[in-house]
Amino acid sequence: MIYMQNQQLHLFSIYSCVIMNSSIYILVFVQLWLLSLPCRESVCIPSERETLLKFKNNLIDPSNRLWSWNHNNTNCCHWYGVLCHNVTSHLLQLHLHTSPSAFYHDYDYQYLFDEEAYRRWSFGGEISPCLADLKHLNYLDLSGNRFLGEGMSIPSFLGTMSSLTHLDLSYTGFYGKIPPQIGNLSNLVYLDLSSDVANGTVPSQIGNLSKLRYLDLSANYLLGGGMSIPSFLGTMTSLTHLNLSHTGFMGKIPPQIGNLSNLVYLDLSSVSANGTVPSQIGNLSKLRYLDLSYNDFEGMAIPSFLCAMTSLTHLDLSHTGFMGKIPSQIGNLSNLVYLYLSYANLSKAFHWLHTLQSLPSLTHLYLSDCTLPHYNEPSLLNFSSLQTLHLSFTSYSPAISFVPKWIFKLKKLVSLQLLDNGIQGPIPGGIRNLTLLQNLDLSFNSFSSSIPDCLYGLHRLKYLDLSYNNLHGTISDALGNLTSLVELDLSHNQLEGTIPTSLGNLCNLRVIDLSYLKLNQQVNELLEILAPCISHELTTLAVQSTRLSGNLTDHIGAFKNIEHLDFSNNSIGGALPRSFGKLSSLRYLDLSINKFSGNPFESLGSLSKLSFLDISGNNFQGVVKEDDLANLTNLTDFGASGNNFTLKVGPIGFLIFNLPIWK
Repeated sequence: MIYMQNQQLHLFSIYSCVIMNSSIYILVFVQLWLLSLPCRESVCIPSERETLLKFKNNLIDPSNRLWSWNHNNTNCCHWYGVLCHNVTSHLLQLHLHTSPSAFYHDYDYQYLFDEEAYRRWSFGGEISPCLADLKHLNYLDLSGNRFLGEGMSIPSFLGTMSSLTHLDLSYTGFYGKIPPQIGNLSNLVYLDLSSDVANGTVPSQIGNLSKLRYLDLSANYLLGGGMSIPSFLGTMTSLTHLNLSHTGFMGKIPPQIGNLSNLVYLDLSSVSANGTVPSQIGNLSKLRYLDLSYNDFEGMAIPSFLCAMTSLTHLDLSHTGFMGKIPSQIGNLSNLVYLYLSYANLSKAFHWLHTLQSLPSLTHLYLSDCTLPHYNEPSLLNFSSLQTLHLSFTSYSPAISFVPKWIFKLKKLVSLQLLDNGIQGPIPGGIRNLTLLQNLDLSFNSFSSSIPDCLYGLHRLKYLDLSYNNLHGTISDALGNLTSLVELDLSHNQLEGTIPTSLGNLCNLRVIDLSYLKLNQQVNELLEILAPCISHELTTLAVQSTRLSGNLTDHIGAFKNIEHLDFSNNSIGGALPRSFGKLSSLRYLDLSINKFSGNPFESLGSLSKLSFLDISGNNFQGVVKEDDLANLTNLTDFGASGNNFTLKVGPIGFLIFNLPIWK
């Protein structure tokens, strides 16, 4: 009996192998046969095409991005943002993303948002419930648009789209509570609801998304259970990315976060957390990115268990209230690349800065407004791998009055920021050793003497800020050696004379600020230096209070990409050249307190992007008609006091611009 059973089992095994091998051969044959067929073009299913057209009818598309979505173009698989399955032809993915970041521009040293351009490009209107008819849709990205959904909240019908694995509604302008129906999307792997789309509570049903790997709820005003981060998030053990920053949560960080053993990225910054950091966070052995900044752990020492998270490459503990010593075990973080300790009240007595030398991979160190031990001996410190060092507004005791010598040993340094430290005396010659520097900020100090020649030898510099110091003397012609410069700020110093012609060699310059220097130069000479090369890239030119004189000429028209132009408080005169009308990108223009004359709007009336205009304190004259101002549709700040022109409002109405006016 046993033999017979074994024989039967043996025969069954042979039979199974034959069947399995046959299946493999059949599978291989089918694959080869499919590959031998001509490439099949996906042709969309008519019912899904009609659904897309209904969806489009509820959208506002000011830029006509959806021009291909029409009845004449029958294959919706070729429509903008649509992706179909190459065998079944079912609609699988819908990409209707608008990137708000593309509409931020470097303007007046800030990245300001171009609201008008954004509205002309982004989608608006409503998300139609018919979208739920796309039963096979697994990828939906509507981020970066400004929808006005039903009830101004995230549409609950999205919770019925059970095939979804990717849902991105970030930056969509929704408002209200997150619908609990989102918790029904059991196949969801990626969920982004960040940036002003929700308020109220996080529904507990979110915790049902057992496959979810990416969750971003940042930049919302959320009030979790008990006014704190909801503990049920700790059950979502598939998560690798969790961002709860700027969410309005308060209270303690729940220890259950330590259960998310697959986390690689955790951002808990600006969640108003207090108390202590739970030790369970130290269990996140795969974590590479941890941000606890802008919370209130006042009086707490930096937890030593963080030093057990050896996979960390990015650790931000700035603005947390941590104080005392840095754990000696910090050297265990052998992969740490970025360390932020700004505004930490660290012990003066303990040589913690020496401790940081044990981090072999550390390349970016941020210690702004940090209580540093007083090191000046170059032999004591060796951060040979550092590429970024920020020591702005550093709390030395006694007050820092010099650049610490150990900094000049950092041969790999690319970015050095020492602003607002009250450093006195000349800029030290040791800076010549930092030959790889691209960003140097020494602003808001008390540096005196002239700009040293060694600084002009830093040929890789892209950003140079020496503003708000006591530098004097002339600007050397060696300035032209800095051919990589993108931004140059020498403002608020005692530098005098004229701008060297070599400045015209710096063809990559986008920002120039020479305000409050003693130049005594003709304005047209300055523009002649800049026009041939620099005018193509320049977006900001500030020469306020520099004693410029003379008249503007048509050279101004060469600066076609200029956005910010400040000639205020000088002695520039004459009529504005007609070439001003070529400055189509101009948003900020300050011509106040000069000697300009004539009708300003004959030159400025076509500058449709202008939002700030100050022409007060000049000799402008004549009659300005209402039509002359018709194109200035974006003007929000306008100063025109102290002139003698009149504005003709209607057939008989006049407004005289010789009284204080600012509107």
